[in-house]
Amino acid sequence: MDARAVPTVTALKEKLRLSDEMLGRPASAGKPVRAGKPARPGRRPRRRGPNRFRQGLLLGICVGMTAALLVGVVGFLVTRPRGVAPAAAETAPAERHGQGDQQKQPQAAISIDSEHLGDLQVRITAKVSSPTSYDPITKGQVVAYTDMVAMPMAHKSGPIVMAEAPGQPGVYQALTNVPMAGEYNITVEVKQPMASTANQRLEVGTVQPKK
Repeated sequence: MDARAVPTVTALKEKLRLSDEMLGRPASAGKPVRAGKPARPGRRPRRRGPNRFRQGLLLGICVGMTAALLVGVVGFLVTRPRGVAPAAAETAPAERHGQGDQQKQPQAAISIDSEHLGDLQVRITAKVSSPTSYDPITKGQVVAYTDMVAMPMAHKSGPIVMAEAPGQPGVYQALTNVPMAGEYNITVEVKQPMASTANQRLEVGTVQPKK
């Protein structure tokens, strides 16, 4: 055989060599196995502790929610409506309704004729009549008040009951004394049957009583 043909046959055998897996042998057969590094004695595996940032974040969220809840409860307790307000709101329309009824009712016509008789004595005369027909109103409830103009409420007197004059239907009279000389406001008020009020000014001087 030629010496040149020997290397060619050897190369073909190398190319046609089958792997261990195709031949049914384990892959590690015939190959040295590397031994792993032995663990160092006395060294434990490191354990990761809880994340501090995450703990702080959760704690902050809990504290914020608790504070918001407390603020909401306090605001509700402070601003909640009281039970008195609805009652006042209900009474206001009733009062306005009552005032409107009084304004719709006809008021009596009052004509005042007051006179200073002397010695600080005043006679008050009032003629009360119907506002539409001007018929005299009899058996009415009529009172009078006197009040000094210069010192309001300081020398106020009344109510002074006025009686119906005999033989004069609708004419009511009363006598009263004032505390000192000066200008007075005379007020006549009809309570029944038609509510009404009228005023007149009267100058009370230091004249002597009429004889």
